[in-house]
Amino acid sequence: MKRVALGVALILAACGGGQTGRSVFSTTWEDDGGKSIDAVRQRLQGRAIPAGVDVAVGVVEHSSKLVGQPLAGGARWTFAHALDARPIVTGSVVVASGAGDVFALDALTGKLVWSRPTGGLPLRGAGDDGTITVVTLGSAGAAGAAGVTKPPQDSTLLAVAHDGAVLRQIERPVDLGAPAVVDHLAFVPWDNQYVSVLDISSGDEVGRVILREKTSHAWTVGGAVYFGELGLFRFDDKIKDASRSGAAHLALPAKTLPGHPVLMRPGDESTKPIAGAADEIRLYARPTAPAKALGMDSGRFYATYFRIVFGLSPDAQVEWVHTHAARLIAGAASEGALVLCDADGKLTTLDARTGGQIGDPVDMGQPLESCVVQADGFHKAGPTADPGSLVEQIRVAVSDRDLELDAAQTMLLRQLATLPAEAATELLLRLAVAPRTPPAILEEVRAAIASRRTGARVLTAALEKHYDFLHDVLAPPPVGPTARALAAMNEKSAAPALASHLLDPADSDKDVRDVAQALVTLATPAEAPALLRFFALYHAAPREPEELPEAVNAVAEALLRVGGPDARAALVTAVRQPSTNPLVRARVGALIDAADAAQRGTPSTKPSSTSRE
Repeated sequence: MKRVALGVALILAACGGGQTGRSVFSTTWEDDGGKSIDAVRQRLQGRAIPAGVDVAVGVVEHSSKLVGQPLAGGARWTFAHALDARPIVTGSVVVASGAGDVFALDALTGKLVWSRPTGGLPLRGAGDDGTITVVTLGSAGAAGAAGVTKPPQDSTLLAVAHDGAVLRQIERPVDLGAPAVVDHLAFVPWDNQYVSVLDISSGDEVGRVILREKTSHAWTVGGAVYFGELGLFRFDDKIKDASRSGAAHLALPAKTLPGHPVLMRPGDESTKPIAGAADEIRLYARPTAPAKALGMDSGRFYATYFRIVFGLSPDAQVEWVHTHAARLIAGAASEGALVLCDADGKLTTLDARTGGQIGDPVDMGQPLESCVVQADGFHKAGPTADPGSLVEQIRVAVSDRDLELDAAQTMLLRQLATLPAEAATELLLRLAVAPRTPPAILEEVRAAIASRRTGARVLTAALEKHYDFLHDVLAPPPVGPTARALAAMNEKSAAPALASHLLDPADSDKDVRDVAQALVTLATPAEAPALLRFFALYHAAPREPEELPEAVNAVAEALLRVGGPDARAALVTAVRQPSTNPLVRARVGALIDAADAAQRGTPSTKPSSTSRE
């Protein structure tokens, strides 16, 4: 009976509050075709929604203190109180809970606005309109875990005026999400599909909408109200059509990003006060202004992966990448920028379009255990640093030796492979021979080089280098991938450099095979002597490794094309020799038969030349 006892205690402390109809959050409600939610919209039409306070709030000292820092650089504040959940910044207040209480602080000054006992119920969500704060609380032990299906839990909604009076308390056996408040109306998501609008003064449910996507958050930003979790719905004149999938909706691309980041955690679950991997791997996005078609502000959304930040286009192409010095634990998209909070207590603002740092970071004074940022009307002052080209940004990111970043680096290397700039090719070649490139990354680099279709000049120049201890060339170039790329580009000018690697002992058998296969199409008569030398040395090579016989067969094919009568005679002789590798004998014999048939203009009907004596 703990929940009932709590309810009585709160109502007695509220100095009133009135009664709430049992129809609030009723599951017997039938879709009204958007009439009630549109009536709410019309009621609020023309009412300005004030911007929330631009502030970052960190948890410090083993979850026993809050530290707040206005983003514009005002005075820092602290507030000591035990915490059992992550604080929430909403409107003009910071809502937090711990030691059996839920309380609100002035977001700019950190001064206590109100405090109420909870009996230890976990804080889920909060909304504020400057005069009233609405808080949702879960039942004891109902924090849950993301992605885990659980039965509905008893939830409590508490509306408190800034003078501390409890205006409304509602307890229901449903999962309430994170609410928003506008002009004494509370927008409350529940059961992951509904948003009910409660008139705090009367306690009545004055509107409801059902949404066709998981929805557990309501919030205000940029002068408008939004609902969502996976994506977002805007509360505008289209919201009446939400049940028919006609609401204004912004979905983030389904492209798989490192760590599978999400835009929002489930709003019907409490979040622990100490940050974890789910805070360091996040998506951030800000919708366009209400007067515009719903989209992404500045044409960007953002993904963080520990210390790497991706600036992404609406179709999830990487437009810029920022490598941070410390782990990123929170952030918020402001108009034209992204504000980031790191574990060292630094607040950094990046330009939305370029990723360049705007002005100097703001220091919160100490390391943080977690952080929450609100940047509703924030505009950072100061010059924007030049972040360099995308290739240079990728170079910095993939050169970082933090093994935790491997997944992000792999994604960036794949992006690099698609960039046509010659500088991208040069970077891939440098990474391929860098001694500190990890093996997993090296494989991605080699694959990216093989996929290149530009940069033939630098690829050819790379092949001109060979292992040379005396001249400090200690790593051979990525010969095989380079050969495959040049063959795909039909770059015949690369043939001499390719042929020079046929007999280089520093090259692997796989690389030699790829060179030989490239020379099938790229070789000219000038390469015939090198091809003949290789064939003479290796036509009798053993079956294993299999790459070597494959290389010999490819060289034979090239010789038949460019080597002339002497080369053909050498091939015929090898086919007749019993020492020749059987795989080579069979393949080269077939090649000779095919060449003879082609010369006669008739299809080959002879048995394989392996039978010739």
